[in-house]
Amino acid sequence: MKIHENQNNSYRSKSTCGYCRTEGHNQYQCPHVKGDWENFLSKLEIPKDEDGNPIKRGYNYATWHTGSFDPLTHNLANNALASWFNSCRKAYIEQKKRGFKLNSHKRSASSAPKKCGFCGGKDHTRRNCTKMEQFLKDCYKANENWRQAAYKDLVLDGGLSVGACVKVEYDSGSWQNRERYVGTGIITKINWDTINVFSGMNKCSNDAHSPIEVCVLVNGETRRIDNLHVKFNTVGENGKITSFWSGTPACTLVSVITDSPAPLPPEWITSYKESFDTLVKKRTYDQLQNGMKSDWRSPNLVAHIDAWK
Repeated sequence: MKIHENQNNSYRSKSTCGYCRTEGHNQYQCPHVKGDWENFLSKLEIPKDEDGNPIKRGYNYATWHTGSFDPLTHNLANNALASWFNSCRKAYIEQKKRGFKLNSHKRSASSAPKKCGFCGGKDHTRRNCTKMEQFLKDCYKANENWRQAAYKDLVLDGGLSVGACVKVEYDSGSWQNRERYVGTGIITKINWDTINVFSGMNKCSNDAHSPIEVCVLVNGETRRIDNLHVKFNTVGENGKITSFWSGTPACTLVSVITDSPAPLPPEWITSYKESFDTLVKKRTYDQLQNGMKSDWRSPNLVAHIDAWK
């Protein structure tokens, strides 16, 4: 499940100070603000370093100019300097209200009533939300039911397992001279550990994307089968590998020539519960139903769980 597999692979940049643009604090705890502001008021000039060069505070640095600095006139004449001056003034005023307690990062206790981040109810949190607890139970049961059905569909009836011999079609060659080939290959990998009930959805989900990856060694090259959602009833659009640039070339499954049954351990049916735990910690019940605001045509994850539980 995408939201679970990628939880430790954040692409967000680290938070930085809105004033000096360094990490580890925010602008209302920035140690440079007080000195810079006092420098503005006493000298009316741009702060300089030991070598006499203007100090750059991230994106809001001032360009050097001749003459003395007058905030009233240079606010209009020098946009960079005005930006720096105004951001310094804003941060200084707030720091002064806080008594310049720059090392105090602890939030004061909130007097607002508790509100659950999952269901939105009052007087409780996710930790003791009965709605979230029940939904997780439904997820576990739905996943067990789907995995049992998928094992029968893919392995027992379909013959897919590591070691099975299959007939595939694939394209090869340059863009101008691509040709279609038919070959015989051996299945080398199936990601049984991560596929789950959401692999069977008929619409793709940004959060619960759970592609089934079946790799085949054909003519000395590893390829992945890209038409499983067409061949098998328990695999939906959300079970496809959607990225064209996945790093592994694709092929189309034509048929299974000889199977190689490989029974999965009994605990496979009930495993991977932690992915659903991650899902409910990071999304609200409403978001599971309607998706995020940035999503387009997001599937209803709750309805899918209800259909399989």
